[in-house]
Amino acid sequence: FRTALSKSILPFTLYKPELIVLPAQIEINKYGNKEIKLYTNLELQRNGYLNASKWFFNVENIWSIYKTEKSKNMSSLDRINFQRGLSEQNLNIPYLVLYNSSAKDANATLVKRSDIDLEFIVESKAYFFATNDLKEAYYLTAILNSSTPNQLMKDFQSRGLFGARDVHKKILDIYYPKFNEKNKTHLQLAYMSESAHIKTSEFLSKNIPEQELSAIFLGRLRSDIKKYLQSEMKEIDELVKEVLL
Repeated sequence: FRTALSKSILPFTLYKPELIVLPAQIEINKYGNKEIKLYTNLELQRNGYLNASKWFFNVENIWSIYKTEKSKNMSSLDRINFQRGLSEQNLNIPYLVLYNSSAKDANATLVKRSDIDLEFIVESKAYFFATNDLKEAYYLTAILNSSTPNQLMKDFQSRGLFGARDVHKKILDIYYPKFNEKNKTHLQLAYMSESAHIKTSEFLSKNIPEQELSAIFLGRLRSDIKKYLQSEMKEIDELVKEVLL
């Protein structure tokens, strides 16, 4: 499978989604829809997936050593699927709006499932909205990357040594009008967001990071993208103010 860690979530682009291994398969239900089916170590073994079974037996052993008192009654599979956060992901909806949970500002991108070589699973530290409407996805991505909602949530964010941090659900406390295709401003935001996605991909193809994206380099790259999109961001910010304020 593929997933996005924080370093993969940049403004208007998904950068090198990580390869991950899960004790799961995608099955098609009677309605023709994809479902995530999880397997225990023994089920993997009985089904003939011997190498996978061996790998996840080892995962279970490591989990048994390091699990806390609070999670003592959970298996590693229970933890992977905590609150059914994995098995209930809907792989049939083609577009995701994805943003990071930690950082002083939200960084959001559109994820098109069809563009990724493997099934995409949202990691527990990211937040997402799934939609069948591509324009709606572009519209929401523009808002989340804009300055207004990020400024409005600052008084409610946790604070660290260097100021505000951790976006989590705080940015969702801001009022967002539901996307309306008949609203000219909403459509303009969707168009500007699509343009920003294209330009960001061009920027990264010419400025491939030469080092691992640690917190410092990740923050710098996100800032460089916003600077490169200066004219687009200015227009997006003005449109978002019309929508939100």
